[in-house]
Amino acid sequence: MSSSTKKLLPRLKVFNFLEEADYPVIQRYMFSYDYEKGAYFFKEDAHGGYMFFIVDGEVEIIKQLDTAKHTITTLSQGRSVGKISLIDGRPRSATSRAKSALKLTVLKREDFNKLNEEQPAIANKVLMGIASLLSYSLRGTNKRFTEKLLSIC
Repeated sequence: MSSSTKKLLPRLKVFNFLEEADYPVIQRYMFSYDYEKGAYFFKEDAHGGYMFFIVDGEVEIIKQLDTAKHTITTLSQGRSVGKISLIDGRPRSATSRAKSALKLTVLKREDFNKLNEEQPAIANKVLMGIASLLSYSLRGTNKRFTEKLLSIC
């Protein structure tokens, strides 16, 4: 794993519950992958089962609505994509495209399950990080939904 990835892991919010000694352990279950600008690394409704951590570059999250594609957000270094899929393995809910040259670190569902069998305490800390991020995201979605709903009432 690259030195930039090793430096990034402690700054990832999903790993907030890990201790310094846990990082070398979890790194053994992850691998790096590079994408060129414009490359799609997963598409809406495609097989899930892995989570990406953005080491360098930007990612566009795109949602298909009828025949139009809409960029719903852009993510950069330190953010993650695919948290839900890592847990449930279900198809992707959106498309992800490299907005620039992109370096990712990947955690596959099978490797996370192996981590859970071999290092359950560390896997539990990762799950706590994922749960915290999903909770934060859901709270933000609820707030935006409520504001929109109240604005049309």
